[in-house]
Amino acid sequence: MDARPQKPRRSSRWTRDPVIDEGQAVVVYPTDRDIEIFKLLTRHRYLPSDYIHAFVGGSFKGLNRRLNLLSRNPNLYLARPHQQRESASANYRPLIYELDERGSRVLRERDLSIPPKTYHRNFAHQLMVAQITASIELGTKENTRVRLISWPEILASGNTPKATRESQTPASMPVTFSIRGEQHDVNLTADAHPFGLERNIDAKHTYLFFPGIEADCGTEPLDADDSERSSIAKKFAAYTAVAEQRIYHSYFGFPNFFVPMITTANTRMRSMMRLLEKMTDGRGSKMFLFKILPAFTSFEKPPSVGGHMLTEPWHRVGHSPLLLIL
Repeated sequence: MDARPQKPRRSSRWTRDPVIDEGQAVVVYPTDRDIEIFKLLTRHRYLPSDYIHAFVGGSFKGLNRRLNLLSRNPNLYLARPHQQRESASANYRPLIYELDERGSRVLRERDLSIPPKTYHRNFAHQLMVAQITASIELGTKENTRVRLISWPEILASGNTPKATRESQTPASMPVTFSIRGEQHDVNLTADAHPFGLERNIDAKHTYLFFPGIEADCGTEPLDADDSERSSIAKKFAAYTAVAEQRIYHSYFGFPNFFVPMITTANTRMRSMMRLLEKMTDGRGSKMFLFKILPAFTSFEKPPSVGGHMLTEPWHRVGHSPLLLIL
């Protein structure tokens, strides 16, 4: 009889079947490092394992083994969203994770705030938002000259008007704007929460503030004849009105205001920039910042995981590129 210990049975990366070792399902309990991963996934809804590794470090191979166990029965602290299989290279890409209910329960037991989990119809868009915000956060971790000012810190600040802090929807700015002679009243809400950057340059502190980001997967038109339909042109008009009416200051208390516009392809970005140039009669704008992040379904190689959203220049129309870190 062969008494040699059996190796754990390898399961498909797409199932939640348990990992079996010596005939038993492998059970794990959250470590301090696991808790940091759970907290990370409350800030950024979906993240591939290479992004998670950029935050927590250690052995990448060991991390992947741990994430695998955390997402399988009987543990189920994490989940692997099924939509990631839409990518043609899904079997070869780092797996994407999100916090599952059991992981959320662990954080709640530690009196940590957990945002409500909402259903998103466009997984690719939400993943893009998470990768962008994670890259910005990584950029601040990698550079001691810049500090991320988080949304909770903004809400707690005395510079933020009381009415905004007490609002049921504090991240949404009410604005009235016109496009093609038609007036629109909207509550303008960016993708992701507002944030700021505190920069320490030559012992002087400067600040940049953002309403969030605008992540574009190319699913909405640049412009639309239907005045009720969402379009890039309407976003340009709405944010321009926010700047002209200084709503960013009266609503958030921000001293300045920049709008990051990230899309998935260079041709789309250039089309957006030409549209802005046309809408401003060639003047362009200092506040709109443009950059590319390939879609997860694209065959184009994505940038290396890291703080590139913060450390690499942003394109502008009519103005030189902007470096967020000098």
